[in-house]
Amino acid sequence: MNPSEFDLNLFRVFLTVYRYQSITVAAEVLQLTQPGVSGALKRLQSQLGEKLFVRDGRGIAPTHLAHEIARQIEPALDTIETTISSVQDFSLHGKRRFVVYAPEPVMLVLLPKIEADDSLGNREIVLYPTLASEEALFDRLNLRQADLAIDFAQFSSPSYFSEQFFTDQICVIASHSHPRIQGSITSEQYYQEKHVTLKLRREDVFLADYFTEEHLKGRKVSVECDSLLALMALVASSESIGMVSLSIAKLFSERLGIQILNVPFRSLPINYMLLTHNREQNSKANCWLREKLLSYVSELQRQ
Repeated sequence: MNPSEFDLNLFRVFLTVYRYQSITVAAEVLQLTQPGVSGALKRLQSQLGEKLFVRDGRGIAPTHLAHEIARQIEPALDTIETTISSVQDFSLHGKRRFVVYAPEPVMLVLLPKIEADDSLGNREIVLYPTLASEEALFDRLNLRQADLAIDFAQFSSPSYFSEQFFTDQICVIASHSHPRIQGSITSEQYYQEKHVTLKLRREDVFLADYFTEEHLKGRKVSVECDSLLALMALVASSESIGMVSLSIAKLFSERLGIQILNVPFRSLPINYMLLTHNREQNSKANCWLREKLLSYVSELQRQ
């Protein structure tokens, strides 16, 4: 068959099925019916005269030819989608709902800024808690179920674009009425006191251990929790100490009655990044969203 007679839309269907190796998911992404996706694949296979997918258990697996076709056409189709997105009109007069996945500290920083922003017009920015799995986070961006993700992890996938969001750091907190800790804390005091700890779900490690250069010794853990706000409330109402991000400690120190203390170890910065799929990197809507979020944290960068 003459190449000019090919229906290029069939390649878009093929590439979506190839990415997810699922006709069901591909149909959801493309907003088509499953029979419609299956029919498009059959037409493409008929035109090529070769099988592109074979049964693999309850699912499907790409053939060698499918791998070769995907390798060659995926960059071209991504370029086309990016070009179209970049020239599409984006106006504050139309309604648009943006979905952003973010960790708890970032949500606590952003929400007051979003609610106080009178310039959003008909645009709505909705925050969702970040996912425990990196793969699940990528899926949300791939499926266009999220516009952006914010994370401190370093992603290296060539299909995703990332840029610096803001840098935070960790600090030690203690109740204002703590009987032994006032104004500062030594490493000896740190190990002598009881601790309220927080474990990072995806990394399966305590926050304190993840953001310090030194290997921390065992601590006397009084409570282990999975929320920074819960950690701060527990520290404020007890003699236990804890470790949180500095931006959040500053937001709640006065209301909760907690001291903010320098970490008595060599700490590592918390580098938050904005993450989106490559096809959205130059789209006017996504650029607007990234610039808007960056404007919210500009004050933190100057502190």
